[in-house]
Amino acid sequence: MSHSRLSSGYDVRYNFKKTEMKTYILILNTILFSLALNAQSETEHKIKIALLGTMHFSPSTQDEYSNEELNLTVQKMNEIDDVVTKLAEFEPTQICIEVPTSKSEKINEHYKNYLKGSYELELNEIDLLGFQTAKRLNLEKLTCINYLGKFDTKPSEEKAQKYGQEEILKSMDYYAKDFIEEINSNSKRLSVLENLKYVNADSTLQKNLQFYTKFYAKIGKNDDYVGTELVSEWYKTNLHIYTNILRKIEKDDKVILVIFGQGHIPILKHLFESNSDFEVIPIDQILR
Repeated sequence: MSHSRLSSGYDVRYNFKKTEMKTYILILNTILFSLALNAQSETEHKIKIALLGTMHFSPSTQDEYSNEELNLTVQKMNEIDDVVTKLAEFEPTQICIEVPTSKSEKINEHYKNYLKGSYELELNEIDLLGFQTAKRLNLEKLTCINYLGKFDTKPSEEKAQKYGQEEILKSMDYYAKDFIEEINSNSKRLSVLENLKYVNADSTLQKNLQFYTKFYAKIGKNDDYVGTELVSEWYKTNLHIYTNILRKIEKDDKVILVIFGQGHIPILKHLFESNSDFEVIPIDQILR
């Protein structure tokens, strides 16, 4: 009798625990399913943005260290066409380009004339990548987002001389020349598509950013933050560009393509990655 009562009580407790465990598992599965749905919903509502960094096809008149001009052979033109095809397959509803917002009317006049056949494309990434991709997608216009900030390196260089920091300048000059030599070598050796993938690789982006974080930021002494102020101007410029993009986003935009100088991309990428409204799409996924 006693054994029977003990066994019965054990069964009741066992069955209760078994039922309780099933309830816990059901609740946990419900929570996980709900979180998965929310994550999927959030991803679906994010604006996809691709940040295509380029080395200027024509030498820049603004950059202290510039790459060589692209030799636009028939082969290179075909390679550019391959890139345009890949960019068009991304299906952006806006293409943002490195032109000041104040020149939007002028640049889009060029674009409209290009569509009519009365404008000859020039040797720059805006025309060869921007215009041609926009035409493939039947876009009515391109979006100008550049902001021309202040970036005068002379005061920092003078202060480096004053404070006996010439070694920083020498190291930076060696670093810059080595980087540009690498850029020029790859531009000649690789196809346009492969070169763009190289230029947009994280390691290459970081090499460019180090001009500011590794060298210029060191210049100055005591309460003189001349190098830091210069770096802050670069970040300020890119914050303005970032804001210009945000201001141009329209209600129905789901996919945005930004074509910009490679040096801007590390900061822009960081800013968009920190904004939960956007999903930054790696360039190598688009140029596969």
